[in-house]
Amino acid sequence: MVIINIGMPRSGTLWRYKLIRDLVIAGGGTDGVKIRKKYFLQPFISGLNADINTLSYKRLPAAIYPSILGETYVLNTHAHPQPITEYFLRRGRIKAIYGYRDPRDCILSMLEYSDRAKPQYSAGFLQLKDVKDAVKYMDIYLYAWEHWSAMPGTLVLKYENLLENFEDVVDQIIVHLELGISPKEQAEITERYLPQQRSKDGVATHFEKGVAHRFRQEFNQEELAYLAGQYAPVLERMGYEI
Repeated sequence: MVIINIGMPRSGTLWRYKLIRDLVIAGGGTDGVKIRKKYFLQPFISGLNADINTLSYKRLPAAIYPSILGETYVLNTHAHPQPITEYFLRRGRIKAIYGYRDPRDCILSMLEYSDRAKPQYSAGFLQLKDVKDAVKYMDIYLYAWEHWSAMPGTLVLKYENLLENFEDVVDQIIVHLELGISPKEQAEITERYLPQQRSKDGVATHFEKGVAHRFRQEFNQEELAYLAGQYAPVLERMGYEI
């Protein structure tokens, strides 16, 4: 079985990926980075976190091939689903966990991160200059939210729920993935990735500020009005107040 962790940019994707990865390993799975090396999947799975850049006909079948041989592992992406993604989801070859966040907080985080990113970091949003640029950039990720939310075999998680009800969300993930984990192991992993839990003992949680709705304090009234005008319909469908 292959589990794909997907998220909007700056929605806690790596934090969630590491949580899911550790749960899967505790349930008898393997680290996707080790799968990448073992099966020579470097052309299809990249980076330190078993990233798969697209879920295309060229990339996805190769990336999930080890699961046919009995391997279970987690891949990480920001990509939108494609027809072949739904094909594998419907047949139970893969499962997906999709995370989203209020797009206004995503935009705030992208703009802030652009100002302090390390030179080697190559995210597309580093070129964004202002809120209007970011709204255009987010279009593809709102498209992804719309489609992942309707995909079979997908657990859809709201970032704010992770912050407020973390242990309940961990339970949801375990049930969705049908993992057999001892209570002790689950408690240890949950503790490791609790909201506000910073990296320690060599474990990078990739959790940063983790504050919901911070955009209301950081954007000016003109920016807030622009975002409300652009996003009112989608915010309502996502369950956010304008």
